[in-house]
Amino acid sequence: MLTDSSVKKIIVTGSNGYIGSHLVKYFSKIKNFEIICIINKKVNKKILKKNVKYIKHNLLKKIPKTKIKEKIHAVLHFAGAKNDREFVNKNKKKVLEGIKIDKNIIDFSVKKKINIFIYASSAAVYDLSEGTKKNPFREENVKKNTSFDGTYGYTKKITENYLNRISTKKLKSVSCRIFSIYGKNTNTIINIWKKKILKNKKIDIWGKKKIIRSWLHLDDLITAIYYLLEKKHRYKVVNIGSNERTSLIKIANIIGKKYKKKIKINYIDNNYPGPTIRFSDQKKLKLLGWRQKIHLNKGLDLI
Repeated sequence: MLTDSSVKKIIVTGSNGYIGSHLVKYFSKIKNFEIICIINKKVNKKILKKNVKYIKHNLLKKIPKTKIKEKIHAVLHFAGAKNDREFVNKNKKKVLEGIKIDKNIIDFSVKKKINIFIYASSAAVYDLSEGTKKNPFREENVKKNTSFDGTYGYTKKITENYLNRISTKKLKSVSCRIFSIYGKNTNTIINIWKKKILKNKKIDIWGKKKIIRSWLHLDDLITAIYYLLEKKHRYKVVNIGSNERTSLIKIANIIGKKYKKKIKINYIDNNYPGPTIRFSDQKKLKLLGWRQKIHLNKGLDLI
């Protein structure tokens, strides 16, 4: 590890996961960052660089302050269950464990007196009736007792409330309400649909035909985290998502048109798809100077 006093030491949890592993890869390329990855399982593809190290710890247990002796600049907390509706429905106990994991890493961060705690929250904390065709999801519309989208939304809301109760003098934090993310080598519906459409197979669409979503490419998410880490800001909560409004069927048609394939759709009306409309207000991120660079039509070529 580096010893230069100008180096910023950051902890990344969930570095085995899709977003967490890409965060480690991104920050490992920046000279003045040193990354400590907290892992619970064996890492298949470790990043073998001098400024990256891995520490094994089960975050369901409290982290001894002495386990990480270095002075830590920031914690990027991305550990937890994946936000996949089918997975959540089958693994509610595992999803609920996320509340304990979150509390343990937050309490550790308070004791270590870190500069900034960045929490991977979710758009699932919003009320199901929040969005309209013209109005995006806005951070200020979520109150303490606002309803949420399912078990996953419940766990994120509980942790957001816990962070809000902690004085900013003890812990400066940002809850990132992450919307739908896609990228190369992941199992989002966009990736699954593209593979099926290229093989002339049927794709499944849950619920109503007019479901509207927004999709942000992983690379834009990563740069948003960098902006939150590096820029001076006053936000406790920030949306990270696209403000493009695209129906699910339109996404399928874009893929079909791009690759000259006929779309075959199987509508599953019995499966709950979440809110009818969900897309992000980007105002806060834009005030920091961040801009979405990869829009959906271009992003489809990158997966």
